[in-house]
Amino acid sequence: MDELIFTAPASVNTPTSPNTNVVTTPSGDPNNTTTMSFQYQNRIPVWTPFVSQATPTNVLEKPITIGTTTWHEGITVQYAALGAEQYTVTIVSGFITDANSRYNLAGVTLGIFPIKKSLTVEEYVVDPNSLPEAIFQALQSVNTPLSPNVNVVTTPSGDANNTTTMSFQYQGRIPMWTPFVSQAVTESVLENSVTIGSTTMHKGITVQYSALSSTQYTVSIVKGMISDGSSSYNLAGVTLGIFPIS
Repeated sequence: MDELIFTAPASVNTPTSPNTNVVTTPSGDPNNTTTMSFQYQNRIPVWTPFVSQATPTNVLEKPITIGTTTWHEGITVQYAALGAEQYTVTIVSGFITDANSRYNLAGVTLGIFPIKKSLTVEEYVVDPNSLPEAIFQALQSVNTPLSPNVNVVTTPSGDANNTTTMSFQYQGRIPMWTPFVSQAVTESVLENSVTIGSTTMHKGITVQYSALSSTQYTVSIVKGMISDGSSSYNLAGVTLGIFPIS
């Protein structure tokens, strides 16, 4: 029997109004867990739900407003199988408003993904000599553990404002908080505590952008704590990344 390599499907970016979009990313795991990032102007995450075969529905519990744009409570995303080989992620109800209009999201398809897609090793391997040579200069994300069940993935955008997003995650896969900082918005604070199981990220966790020089900046946690059934973890002073200034 040939050895198989699993190839995860790619993310899908879906516009939902003039100022908003949703990036839908399948994990490729056996439960078909799929995360969504509802974004403002293609860069600021405002809601990061997930759905899966085990958790097929997720609902926005409170409205979120940035500027004149509001994601109203009740936006509902849903996982549904399309047979044995595909599943879909859709918005089944909800709306967004801005200063000009109201946008009904019911029926918006956020992606149709394969339940399984595999290749043999022979099909997967590409001769490197047949490819053009290039150098990719992307800034890398940094993954920082904060407690036994919590980590944070810090991703610099590379834009002129040095905008940097963070995804505080439960067990490396479920987003709990997705703040951002930048040269213009140097601080972000968790306003309400977030609990999954016995793990709680307590309100007041504060992340901060600071220039180190004309060529580098740092993103760090300046205060806050996480607790679980065993311990309390002080996050003050944790460095989440040092990145070059664009």
